[in-house]
Amino acid sequence: MTVGKMIELLGSKAGVSSGKFHYGSAFGEPSGHADRVEAISETLVKHGFSYNGKDFIYSGITGLPLQAYIFMGPIYYQKLKHMVLDKMHARGSGPRVMITRQPTEGRSRNGGLRVGEMERDCLIAYGTSMLIYERLMISSDPFEVQVCRNCGLLGYYNHKLKTSICSTCKTGENVSTMKLPYACKLLFQN
Repeated sequence: MTVGKMIELLGSKAGVSSGKFHYGSAFGEPSGHADRVEAISETLVKHGFSYNGKDFIYSGITGLPLQAYIFMGPIYYQKLKHMVLDKMHARGSGPRVMITRQPTEGRSRNGGLRVGEMERDCLIAYGTSMLIYERLMISSDPFEVQVCRNCGLLGYYNHKLKTSICSTCKTGENVSTMKLPYACKLLFQN
């Protein structure tokens, strides 16, 4: 591709100068249809340009010649439709997925901005622990659980008795409240 662009620059410069089309595809070479670089360079020389496509140009500001040769010529560029106005998206709050309690995906569903594995790794490498906590916990799916300090398993909070109880130990003496992402709680329960 890079070499093709260089040949296209030479061919288009020669084509504009001579008023002829140049066929510069690498696929036409065995059949003899493609223009050779040497032939394109000879056309450039006939019209007063350098053999290799580099030109000596003058500064538009000072009027003095630049201290280097510049390789230039007309070339085709396709403008893609990807515009910032079509892609920009931000969200303060919005809908969440029922199962995981995390923000929905996608701009069309007013979803959250994803912090994936690689982004998380970069944040860890820079030591931004509070930003990691905010992105992966507070802005995502915070949830309070009761954890037994004896067995380490999840318990539950009894709203009638207003006490925390461990399901395994059947007591509420060594149960602590802990905050973690809801997805983590789902993982522990499966």
